[in-house]
Amino acid sequence: MAGASIEEVLDDTRRFCVRERALLLPLGFATFGMATLIAGAIVPVPKSPTAGLPPGPWMIALVPMMLLVLVGYLSVSRMVLRSRISVAEALGDAVRLLPRAIGLFLTAFLIFVALNVVASLIAGLAGAAMGMDPKSMLILALVMVFPPAIVVSLRLALMLPVLADRESPVRQTLIEAIALTRGHALKIVALLIAQVIFYLLMAAVIESALGSLFILVARAVGMATLAPILVNILMAAFNAAYWCFWAVLFASFYARLRGGTKGI
Repeated sequence: MAGASIEEVLDDTRRFCVRERALLLPLGFATFGMATLIAGAIVPVPKSPTAGLPPGPWMIALVPMMLLVLVGYLSVSRMVLRSRISVAEALGDAVRLLPRAIGLFLTAFLIFVALNVVASLIAGLAGAAMGMDPKSMLILALVMVFPPAIVVSLRLALMLPVLADRESPVRQTLIEAIALTRGHALKIVALLIAQVIFYLLMAAVIESALGSLFILVARAVGMATLAPILVNILMAAFNAAYWCFWAVLFASFYARLRGGTKGI
C-alpha cells in the first residue's frame, strides 16, 4: 500500500478540479445541488435554533436527497479514478453501483446503532449500580460511544471511493476500506475536521451575509417572497461546488493509498 501526504492529495485535487471544472460543476448541481433544492423546498425550517424538526410527510424527501448525494459522490469518484470516462458513463456506473452504496450506508448505520445500544446498556447498568440520575447516565453513554464511533467513521471514510473503483460486494468493500485507512487516522481526522469547519463557515457567510443582501434587494423591488428562493439556489450552487471538491479529494486520497494516481 502506498503512502499519501495531504499536500500531494490537495495538489491532485486542485489539478483535477481545474482541468474538469466544466464537467464537474454541472454534475455537482444535478446531484448535490438538486438535493439542496429539494431540502430547501420541502424540509421545514425549525422554529428556533435549538428546536428539532417535527416528523411529517417531508421526511419522504430524505430518500431522493440521499440517492442524489450517493449518485453524485460515486459519479465524481468514478471520474477521478477512471481516465477518459464521460459524465454519462460515470452517472451510469453510479446508478449501477447505487444498491451496493445503500447497502454500505445501511451497514454503517447498523454498526452505529449497535454501538449506541451497547453503550446505553453499560451506562444504564453502571448508573444503576452507582445511583446516577438519567441525565448523568445519558452523558456517560455519550462519552462511552464517542471513541468507537470516531474509529468506525475513520475506518469507513473511503468506502465510497473503494466501491467506485473496485465494484466489490458490500462486505468486501468494507474490508478493503478498513485495510486502506489503517495507519492514516490522523490524516483522515484532519481532512474531516477541515471539511466540517470550512462548510460551516462558508455556509454561514452565504446564508447570513449574501442571504441578507438578497432579502434587502427582494424587498426593495417588492418581491420579498423571492429572497428565500434565491438563497436556496445560491446554497445549491455552493453545495454543488463544495461537495464535488471533497468527493474529488477523497477519491484522490484513495488513489494515492491504492498505489497510483491513474485518472487524476
